[in-house]
Amino acid sequence: MALNLYRRHRKECEGSHPEDTRTGQFEEGRRGWKKCACLIHVSGTLGGRFNRRQTGTADWDEAKSIVTLLQQSGSWDGQEKIEAPLTLPYTNPERISVIRAIAAFTAEFEEHTAPNTQRNYKFVLKQLRGFSDAKGYAAIDQWTPIDVREFRATWGVLPSTAAKNMSVVKAFFEFCHANEWTPRNPARMVKNQRGQHNDPRSEQKLPFSDEELKRMYDACDSKYGKREIQFSKATKERKAQGPYAQHRTRWKGQDIADFISVSVYTGLRISDVSTFHIDRMRPDGTIQLRTTKAHTHVYTWVPEWLQQRIRTRALETGPYIFGEHSTNDMNVITDLWRRKLNKLWELCGPWKDKPTPHRFRHAFARILLERPGVTVRDVAELLGNTEQIVRKHYAAWIPERQERLTAVLKAAFDTKPKPKPNVIAMPKPAKG
Repeated sequence: MALNLYRRHRKECEGSHPEDTRTGQFEEGRRGWKKCACLIHVSGTLGGRFNRRQTGTADWDEAKSIVTLLQQSGSWDGQEKIEAPLTLPYTNPERISVIRAIAAFTAEFEEHTAPNTQRNYKFVLKQLRGFSDAKGYAAIDQWTPIDVREFRATWGVLPSTAAKNMSVVKAFFEFCHANEWTPRNPARMVKNQRGQHNDPRSEQKLPFSDEELKRMYDACDSKYGKREIQFSKATKERKAQGPYAQHRTRWKGQDIADFISVSVYTGLRISDVSTFHIDRMRPDGTIQLRTTKAHTHVYTWVPEWLQQRIRTRALETGPYIFGEHSTNDMNVITDLWRRKLNKLWELCGPWKDKPTPHRFRHAFARILLERPGVTVRDVAELLGNTEQIVRKHYAAWIPERQERLTAVLKAAFDTKPKPKPNVIAMPKPAKG
């Protein structure tokens, strides 16, 4: 009896096929078929004994190679599970270790990626190496789609973060496959997880409200820098002891207020604000935001009082109005200001939603969208995003959207039948 191959679909099938259903290679070759990485099984009689086993692979060619070996042996070999041979159908005279593959990929992306991107890549690859050691994998071609799923399950992060990490894993294995170190990319068939609820942080953004901005400015004037802050590494707690803060370089509340003002009135990210140079502002008060692909500059304008604050800071601290740094590591520079902002937020809390520096950029978009006559295209150009992204993340603050929806509802229900209103008799006052 010939051995039969079929794919048995799991409950978490990426192609959304019903659980425990079976499909063959011919069926999956039809147009519109949704691919998945469910394992292929083999069934039939060998050596006078009928059996069913999973092949340990989701690739039809590898499964056929396993069937060929079984038929040549004439028995099931007494194995509980068939492992795909490393050299069939893929042959590599020099198997590449996981350590060497990670080192080669790291050297490749370090040439053309930003520092923060390099940091994320190295973090994920460090986890991948640890998982390989735990599984006992020395060669990179030992990884399978099942291993990638098990690796993803160890992260314990939100679906949005898992999707970003998976993009690193897929890029790494694609690099290995392009160099012929693996027979295929084991992460290619692993799709992003679909949760019952979408991550709210990937949809509507949370800008600071006017009340929250006022609260921060008030804390800068009355609380920040007015007491000594001591930090205990043992307890990780801060406590106030003296009337004034003591720092090697004393940053006052006015410095934090200026940092907030530049962030809100320009929409720049924390990395651009912390390294703001006075040359970025022109004499007319316009500030360069970015350069487009067509090599044209995009500018924003800040009020005269903020122009004066920026010029005053340049005279006091130098051309870098928030201090010149001895390091080029952007993470070190931004972490300095994150700590200062976190201390301010502790002084003027509690907060309904966690405050972050990027919410200043969202506040910039919110303030513009609330103004009549400002279009989504204008805001998208200032933010450097597309109109679709602005509508997706800031739909709640687009007046034209709600006005359009209200007009649609009024026109739709204006001529529809209405019930007659019931006349409710008012109770008569009690006689005295």
